[in-house]
Amino acid sequence: MKPLKKSRRLSSLVLSLICFTIFSSLTAFITVKKRPTNIYSCDYCENKEAKNLNDSLDVLLNQVKQSFGKDALNLTIGVVKDGHVFLKKNYGYSNPERKTAFSDHSQIYLASTSKSLTGTLAAVLDHKGIIKLDRTLADYLPELNFDDKNIHPNQITIASLITHTHGIKNNDAVVWTAFIGHKGNEQLIEVLKKYSTALPDTNFYYSNLGSVIYALIVERQTGKPWQQVMANEVFKPLGMQSTTAYVSKVNRHYISYVIDGSEGKQTSVFDKADNSMSAAGGHLSTVDDLLKYLQFFLSDGDSAPGLLNKSKIIFACSPIVAQSIRYQSYERYGYGLGWEQSIFNGEKLVSRLGGYSGISSHLSFIKNRNIGIVVLSNKKGMEALSHLVANYVYNSILNKENKDSVLKANLASLKRNFDADVEETKEVDAAKRVKIPMNEKYAGIYQGGEKSGYMEINKKGKVSWGNLKGQLYMISDSTGLINFRTMLRSFSVKKEDGEVAGVYSNERYFRR
Repeated sequence: MKPLKKSRRLSSLVLSLICFTIFSSLTAFITVKKRPTNIYSCDYCENKEAKNLNDSLDVLLNQVKQSFGKDALNLTIGVVKDGHVFLKKNYGYSNPERKTAFSDHSQIYLASTSKSLTGTLAAVLDHKGIIKLDRTLADYLPELNFDDKNIHPNQITIASLITHTHGIKNNDAVVWTAFIGHKGNEQLIEVLKKYSTALPDTNFYYSNLGSVIYALIVERQTGKPWQQVMANEVFKPLGMQSTTAYVSKVNRHYISYVIDGSEGKQTSVFDKADNSMSAAGGHLSTVDDLLKYLQFFLSDGDSAPGLLNKSKIIFACSPIVAQSIRYQSYERYGYGLGWEQSIFNGEKLVSRLGGYSGISSHLSFIKNRNIGIVVLSNKKGMEALSHLVANYVYNSILNKENKDSVLKANLASLKRNFDADVEETKEVDAAKRVKIPMNEKYAGIYQGGEKSGYMEINKKGKVSWGNLKGQLYMISDSTGLINFRTMLRSFSVKKEDGEVAGVYSNERYFRR
């Protein structure tokens, strides 16, 4: 690789020089004289514009790697433009322990990006007359009568479930379906009946709950698992052959694991199973498949004729309900069938983002510019990187004059993300250094009932809570910290007459 000329270097790297000087640890940017020696391949550089973007991404991301650590950069990127794949790139590892590099075969957990897929299923089933968006919960799931009589199933439409305006709150159903793994639809319906409460109104209130209830309706109306219906009605018509809601059907070699460093070394963690993959956050997919998905919306359905007509696609992506919140660089103003509408740097952006303890998925498109972007990453502390990269790509392709200031703000967000993970690692390290042995009387099985399942602690402090496996570190004789790798939870012991009666983990109580 030939050295860059000084004038060219100044013009092409001014972005990095401006942004990274806000952090004293990023002084390496100022001294870069050459392009990185470990240039990554560009799979779809078919024109000068794509090659230039490829090169600038290599410079930017290699310098991010220098600044945040050699293990910080793990992501996969795809861009579709004017109906064609414009760029695809892979950086780092999907599983660092096995040295499995990110590739076109890597299947990464999408977290809440799944809500877009579920929203598209809702549009398809409405189009076919199987589950109509304007019908109610009482019409399709009459057995779901809530103990809280302020919840009225005959007033909750299917559309309101998908758009987060159903007016119900239930954190327990979310815990079962997203973390510890539920035991089947009957159990889930009982949790919904007993522990759901009415919200003060039916304004937009983001949660997993609506999609979880919608999946129950899908199974009731079709007689098939919602995962199978999703595959038949959405994935197969779109040619998304590597997208699934079943962990059990995926070759574990291709799964992108959460990369966690909280125990002092880089380890790979994946605590998802079929029973904790919900319609609100329960799919594994590849960049290739998600580019096909984006192209379906960008082409108004032309890429998969007959699946949905243009008016249905426009409706799914439109602001059906209002919201007003700023997230990262996005001014969110609406929510459709699983898609959010935002203003990003003067452009109307349609997106669905997702995150799960290190996993970060960015799926978005700008319709009138005919550009769509997928960025998926898996490193804890670097969750904001996927959005930073997507924003950088949009601003580069569109030649935005303020791309320097946008990148500066995104880098500040990434730094906060990174620092928060560092503090979490310090918290685990501090707990480990206390070295208070766990009283063996605390070992045993603790029942959390219908709300929380059970938690088991062995004599060595190994903790199992459904699908979650962790280590308990005592920080006093009766308090501690449980490191589940994908989450940290507090621990304390409740005693009655000197005997162990139960334990608390955060706000959840488990009886002896």
